[in-house]
Amino acid sequence: MNAETTARRVLAWAGGRVPAWAGDSAGRPAPPPVGPLREANALARPAAATLTTLRELTRDTAARLGAGSPPFGDRAPVGLGALLLAAAIGGRAEPGPARALAEAAPAPRLSASGWADAVARHAVVMPTLSVGWAVSEADQTIDTELADALLRVSTLTAVLHRPPSDRLTADATATEVAAAVELLGRPRGRAVLTAALAVWSPDPAVLGWRTELLTRLSHDHPDVVLDTYLLARLRHGADWDRRLRGAARALSGVGLPDDLPVATAAFWVPLAALNQRDPELIRSRALLDGYRGALELVRRHRLGLSAGMAGMAGVAGAA
Repeated sequence: MNAETTARRVLAWAGGRVPAWAGDSAGRPAPPPVGPLREANALARPAAATLTTLRELTRDTAARLGAGSPPFGDRAPVGLGALLLAAAIGGRAEPGPARALAEAAPAPRLSASGWADAVARHAVVMPTLSVGWAVSEADQTIDTELADALLRVSTLTAVLHRPPSDRLTADATATEVAAAVELLGRPRGRAVLTAALAVWSPDPAVLGWRTELLTRLSHDHPDVVLDTYLLARLRHGADWDRRLRGAARALSGVGLPDDLPVATAAFWVPLAALNQRDPELIRSRALLDGYRGALELVRRHRLGLSAGMAGMAGVAGAA
């Protein structure tokens, strides 16, 4: 076992090619494999089998995202950055070397190219940061420093999931906002972005980022914002209704609500702002239905939502 073996096992895990029994009886997935980081220099010259696994993972992830083939129209080859990130994830029992490996893979520049490489990195990082692993022993968790290191070099994940926590708390997300705008100009990029933003998340930081991004996009790309809320209602309407009912109960109770109900309700603030600015924009989306309950919740608790989101940022910044 060495760093390349560790990376290859994580690539296989990220692609779902693990035994069904690797999870638990509740159906929760197993965490990423853990392995040594010996002979890390060999990652610069990986074996053919490792490269094949990386290419297959990139292709499968692009298909699941709906990014097309080649991903987002980018025919450039995938680099070895995703392999370094996979090794870092698998080597997380050695925190220092793991972060050093992640930091050795600078984020690709995303303009005309770099998108295929971004998909490869997202394919490794996104499942790693997902919640609900079957086990959470100390040597199997992803600490905050490693998570942020991964997000700093996986720009697509930072856009579709959330930026690193230090950028969120410092209101320094210009890089991720610019990448989101670039993504809108790529083949199938708009569909991928709106689909990702439309889903409820159990992580308040993720919902907070989506609220921020939709607010930023509402000025120059209001049609994209409306399409996001349209997908939220068409594809996930029942789930959003359930989450919003819970948020309404929490916001109407005694004392300060938790971060999650605040973030759940605040997600709809950009739509409420668009509706106030130009109601005809919403009416132009004939299929956008069922959103009025969310806007009424925002109207009733607007001041509380603003204070709650500011408080969440302050607590995270002090943590």
